[in-house]
Amino acid sequence: MDFDAIENSYAVEVSGWDASENFFVEATGLTWNSDGTKEISLRRHVREGSVIFVRLMQPVASGDGYPIACQAVKVVEHGVNSRAAIQLSQLHPRAFFKDSLRQMNSMKVA
Repeated sequence: MDFDAIENSYAVEVSGWDASENFFVEATGLTWNSDGTKEISLRRHVREGSVIFVRLMQPVASGDGYPIACQAVKVVEHGVNSRAAIQLSQLHPRAFFKDSLRQMNSMKVA
């Protein structure tokens, strides 16, 4: 038994729009590899570059079950009726224009 694989696997709910532009919600597992990559396996076909939302499936009482926006960095299809392995990268919000401008002004040399 591979205890590292068990420790780094989490039950998640994935949602987003598939390659046919249909909204989906699917329960699956998220594997967090030792090199830092995160992977899921889906029945739905998604395109590389698409945005999907991943939410840890935890007891509702914890209140920490917010979905995280991720990008499908790499999609490996496993046949017509099989699941696809999808490598994820977490997306981060962009700074507002005013915040970016303020940062640029603070970096100016007098």
